Amino acid sequence: MIALIKKWILLSLELGKIRITFSVTITTAIGYLLVDAPRTSHIVWPVLGILLIGLSSAALNQLQDRKLDAKMSRTKHRPLPSGRVKPLHVVIFILMYLIAGLAILVLKTNWIATALGLSAFIWYNGFYTYLKRISPIAVIPGSVIGGVPPGVGWAAAGGDILDPFILAVCFFMFIWQIPHFWLLLFLYGDDYEKAGLPTLIKRTSEKTLGYLTFAGIFITALSALAIPLAGQIYIKAVWVALIVVSIGILWLSRNLLFPSKTVNYKKTFIAINIYSVLVLFVVFSMTLIHS
Repeated sequence: MIALIKKWILLSLELGKIRITFSVTITTAIGYLLVDAPRTSHIVWPVLGILLIGLSSAALNQLQDRKLDAKMSRTKHRPLPSGRVKPLHVVIFILMYLIAGLAILVLKTNWIATALGLSAFIWYNGFYTYLKRISPIAVIPGSVIGGVPPGVGWAAAGGDILDPFILAVCFFMFIWQIPHFWLLLFLYGDDYEKAGLPTLIKRTSEKTLGYLTFAGIFITALSALAIPLAGQIYIKAVWVALIVVSIGILWLSRNLLFPSKTVNYKKTFIAINIYSVLVLFVVFSMTLIHS
């Protein structure tokens, strides 16, 4: 019995792409904590709700993409293309986690947080998953999904979803995902093409994509600097920290302007992930200082 439970948990984490889903829950928690209100244990509900919906969404994505995944060396060992689990079992998994996640948001948060969580699920699985099969720029509308989780946390804590501050945070998370994905193209573009997915890596030169990716990183850095302005927070230490980390990511990404075989795209990919974490840490810290 214990062995079966352990196997189910491990399979659930793999189907639910736990590394990606966990990052979504973290940004949901940050959105909740950014609200200028007393901290309570209530945070567990929006975080748990989004975690379950995220697991369900990722599993549905694997069900939808199972034939494509089978063609890519990076994904052919996933549970469905490898034959370790049957589609019917995945459907049961999806329904269980989706219903549980939505029930938690409905009963323990509010309708705005619930609507945002459900809309992200629908947008990702109902639109983006199919749009990426026909358009090489599908990542741009698809990245909207990444901006939703902080809004869910913010709304669940009673914050106004139209507040410029949370909108700036959500925009940062949205725009960050675009160069993040384009860097993945440098690493796995051939795999995507092998599966029949249209990508910019084959429709533009490496030089052009390098320019686009650097431009995306530059806009991401500008959006980070806009966050304290939107929150009307003018703390010198905050500005210094954001400027330093933003200059740092631009400096580490400068080689994108001069693409060659010596460019370490993986290093830049890791750097932009660390950059997003540092920005969110600074943003969270500045709310504590300001409050």
